[in-house]
Amino acid sequence: MEIAFKNVSLDVLSEGYVSKIIDDLSFEIKEKKITFIFGKRGKSTVLSLIAGDDISSFGEVICEVKSVCFLRQNPEDYFFCNTVYEEILFELKKRKIKCDYDKKIISALKMVGLDKTYLNRSPFEVSKGEQKKIALAKVLACNPKLFILDEPFTNLDYASKKKIIKLFRMMKLRYGKTFIIATNDVDAGLELSDEVICLDDGKLIFKGNKYNLFLNNKLLKQANISKPQITKFTDLVKDLKGVKLECRDDINDLMKDIYRFVR
Repeated sequence: MEIAFKNVSLDVLSEGYVSKIIDDLSFEIKEKKITFIFGKRGKSTVLSLIAGDDISSFGEVICEVKSVCFLRQNPEDYFFCNTVYEEILFELKKRKIKCDYDKKIISALKMVGLDKTYLNRSPFEVSKGEQKKIALAKVLACNPKLFILDEPFTNLDYASKKKIIKLFRMMKLRYGKTFIIATNDVDAGLELSDEVICLDDGKLIFKGNKYNLFLNNKLLKQANISKPQITKFTDLVKDLKGVKLECRDDINDLMKDIYRFVR
């Protein structure tokens, strides 16, 4: 399986001026890994191109994966059925997935923390967070090899976000799923990503290990990305106490480090 960009650019004409949305992007994305995309301008466009949307661009976009699901930033814009059950059922039938529909739909809802009382509710009459969960359930029910997700954590409370992060990690480790996630949520990115891509006005300025990005103040400033809360805390401990804690991606591991120092 190959997912790659080779010198890809996209220009748009706005108010008489040509503006670059993405600018000469070249990179590869590893399979069976979780890749996060951060930065200014171009994140959603990159996802759309990988998903195969009909967008006129220069260069070559390669995605050899046949089983793909794309969760857009505002999935409620794509709801059109009267009930949650019908919404997920339509997606399964559109993709010609044969299964026990009732069992599959209830299982997908359960994975995102919703029970079967939502089956007959309207997707238009629930909260924004619940709409996000329903959209995620539609994607999960289809069980693709590649998940392309645009801001999947928005409108989720802390507990729901942690549940989804745990679910994505399990699906990667147990089932070899590949995730490409565009987001501004640096805390989720630090916790979950295997690799990160960072854009600045559509140009690639970084691709690699997440720690090399989140510990690089110059890159973060250039891309207008804030530091994750864990990294901010370790910086504060160093400044106030002179204690240099190792950068961690999990709060529990950080707490163990702190305990060793105070003991």
